[in-house]
Formats: sequence, structure tokens, C-alpha cells
Amino acid sequence: MPLDDELRVLTGPVGPSGAAGPADLPLSVQALAVLAAGEDAGQEAQTDELVAAGLGAVVLFGSALRDLAAAARRAGTLQAAALRSPVGAPLLVGADQEGGRVCRLPLSASTMPAALALGAARDPGLARQAGRATAGQLQAVGVNWDLAPVCDLWTRDNSGLGSRCFSADPEAAAALAAAFTDGLQAGGVLACAKHFPGHGDTAADSHFALPVLAADEALLRAREWVPFAAAVRAGVAGVMLGHLAVPAVEGLPAQEQGLPPRSVRPGTSPPPLPASLSPTFYRLAREALAFEGLLVTDSLGMAGCVRAAGSVGEAAVLALAAGADIVVVGHGPREHREVRDAVVGAVAAGRLPRERLAEAVGRVLAVKRAWNLAHRGAPEPDAVAHLLQRPSDLRLAAEIARRSITELQPGPAAARPAFLRGSEATPPSLVAAASARWPAADLRDGGGGPWLSLGADTHVLVTLPIPDALPEGRVLLAYDATSASLSALLACAAGEAPAEGRLPRI
Repeated sequence: MPLDDELRVLTGPVGPSGAAGPADLPLSVQALAVLAAGEDAGQEAQTDELVAAGLGAVVLFGSALRDLAAAARRAGTLQAAALRSPVGAPLLVGADQEGGRVCRLPLSASTMPAALALGAARDPGLARQAGRATAGQLQAVGVNWDLAPVCDLWTRDNSGLGSRCFSADPEAAAALAAAFTDGLQAGGVLACAKHFPGHGDTAADSHFALPVLAADEALLRAREWVPFAAAVRAGVAGVMLGHLAVPAVEGLPAQEQGLPPRSVRPGTSPPPLPASLSPTFYRLAREALAFEGLLVTDSLGMAGCVRAAGSVGEAAVLALAAGADIVVVGHGPREHREVRDAVVGAVAAGRLPRERLAEAVGRVLAVKRAWNLAHRGAPEPDAVAHLLQRPSDLRLAAEIARRSITELQPGPAAARPAFLRGSEATPPSLVAAASARWPAADLRDGGGGPWLSLGADTHVLVTLPIPDALPEGRVLLAYDATSASLSALLACAAGEAPAEGRLPRI
């Protein structure tokens, strides 16, 4: 059944087979059905309590996925409990598995290189294969929802993004985002394109502050939204709204958009409204992208959001009122309960329309039905022992890495993207491996960032920054510190493979 038909069924007063529809569920159950609660190892009991009461989604962090067999058993237990809950629907079990430095499965030689490495390799076919391989790894441990791909364009030095982006070129990023989405979902895992309306041309990291994007709607449509639109055309199941303000598009104060008034200290003005809490951007995601699937918030506990809302609970109320279908709350069982109680209280007080909450619940259930999540077999813990050593995944990660290694051209700094930066420093594993082959290997600082000199005429660096002044000789760049990328980098340095990558256009 098409998604729009599913929505008409599930948002009505009575669901399929005479079961209660979303509007008939208790408010506390509806509030949980639209919550995606993060889980770290040690928080299982608190999550179990929420699942039994109707929780809609769980997002697993790295500590919860460290033991693959235990994670597979955990996913099976969670799904069984969800089907016994008042909602009677399966869970979305999510994780951030982007490739490169943002991966929740244990790092291994089969970890896919970063999005920017795919951008340097310039091959949508490889991106599609990376998505399919990622889906296979996630499915094996019971994860059915990947909070990827990143569709932001990397057009400014932003430490929160870096190598997580495919490119600064809208069309190149669009082709790779669509291909990764297609591969991921062909493998049975729902994708979520993030972070609409586009974090790329901002300087702040929304984990710590509210970024501001200086762009009007025409520029957004021509630049930032091109990769998101491509992901939507590829059938992406979800779009995540980021915590960033766009004053030229936001325009009206929150109250004039129909949002509940925000509480602020006397004599002060409310802070700018991030897109994740803005009806304007939920409307634009529906209209400009022609998107019918799940609209999801970035984690509401991030400073770029919670400072604007005042609390995590209030952020959830504002996001749902604005048009969110799923509110993500990362670390903290206390915050999960706070969101449930705040949503229930807001509906009871008339600040959040009951119809809006029921619509969000209905959309979540519709997507779960459309993906047939209730009829998937439980993961098999005994089958994951060699999950991260699958030969096909090892070959693919190595191929992406090999084709991404880039030889930087000498010349003035102005000719190179000097602002290109990432969060990885030169990893000790690279220094150790290089020193074993090149005894004279020496870690140096070029003013803009470190590089590893293997000798007088060959130098390597990992991700970025690119030094202000390149040393004499060959300078080879890897876009992440995955095992595959470091191996490919040293192979190129030794002359065992060519450096085929190109800097994604900046």
C-alpha cells in the first residue's frame, strides 16, 4: 500500500482490523510513540520500561553495539517487547553509521571510509555499494534505521562536519547521497538524510552553539537542498532537521507561526529559532522537497536546540507543534521521561494540538507498515561472529580507500582549499605503521596542521587541515583514519598503488 494510503488509514479514528488508531491511544503512549530514545550500555532497564509503555524508536550508541552478539540479542528482545506494547508495532532501531569517523559498529578493516572519501573517488556506484554493505552490517545486529547520509555541503570550515560531507559541489553531493540512500534501503535499512536545511555553510557546531546560515530561500533551493532533493527522489525514508537558524527564511517570530510562546527572562528576547523547531522549515521540507516520509529532529539535547527552547521537554513540544514526526533525544533516561511528560502536559494544556500528535504517530506507524518491519526475522546472535570480516566488505572498503587517496598539487595556498578541516589528528597507528617501513618517518607541523614526512620527498596527512605551506615533494591525503584508508595511504606512498582521488570541489 502506498505511504499516502497508509497515512489515511492510520490517522483515522480506527486503524486496520478494528484496532485502535493513533488518536485513541492514551496521550502518554502517543508521546512515547514519536520519541527516539538513545541507549548506551547500562541503560537497558530504563529503555525496557519505555518500550513496554509504547516507545517508537531506540537509537543505539557505540557502547550498546560494542558486543555484536549481545547487540543482536538485545534487538530481538526489544522488538518482541515492542510488539507486546500498547501500540503493538515494531521499533525503529537506529544508529549513526555514516562511515569514516561517525560509526557506531566497532571499527574494523570493513568500516566504510568517510563520505568525503567517496567524494574524492567520484563514483556513485561505489557509494551505492557502500550503502548496501552498511545495510548488511546493520541488519545483522538488528538495526533497521541508519541516521545517514549526511547531505550537507561542506562549504566552510566546520568541525562538526568535515569529512562527513560528500562534497561542496551540489550535484556531486546529490549523486552520491542518492546512491548511498539507494544502496542502504535496497539492503533493507531505512535511511535518514541530514541535516536539513543544510549545515554546510555555517561555522559553529550545533552540539555547542546555534549555527546561523546566511542564505535566502533561492540560494537554499539552488545549493543546499540539491542533495536532499536527490535523496528524496531516491526514496529516502526520513529527513532530519538540524539545529541551525536561517534568519532570511525564518522571518516571523514563533508566536506568529502558531507555535506555543517560549518562556524567556524578563527584559530579554527569545533566541533565534532553529530549523528543528520551526514550522517554516517543516513546511518547506514537505513542499520544496515533495517529501511524504518521516521528518525527524536532530538530538534535542544539543546546545543549538536546547538553549533556544529552554529545556529538552519544551524542545520536543515545539518540534512536534512545528511538524516533526519523530523527536530524537540522545543520552539520558531522565530526558526521555521529561519529553514524555512535557508532551502530555502540552496537549492537556492546549499548547500542542491533539490532532498534530496523532498525525505524527500515524506517520510513524505508516512507515513501519510500509517497510514491513513487523514481519522481519529476529537477528541471529550466533551469525555475527565474523560480521566485520566479510571478504566482500573488506574488498569494498579497500577499493573506496584506494580510489580516494589524493596527491595534493604544489603551489600557493590560495589555490588550495586551506579551510578544509576535520577532527582527526594524525593517528598513532599511522605513525607506528609508517615508522616500521620508513625508519626516518617524522611528524611535523606546517602551521595549518600536522603531516607525517616519510623521507625527504614523500609526505602524508590524514583528513585535514591541509597545511598552509606544503612541504617539497609528494604530499598524499587520506580523508579519514579508517583502517582501509590508512592502508591505502601507505600503499600509495610506497608506490604500490596510484593516487587516483581528487579533492572534492570546494
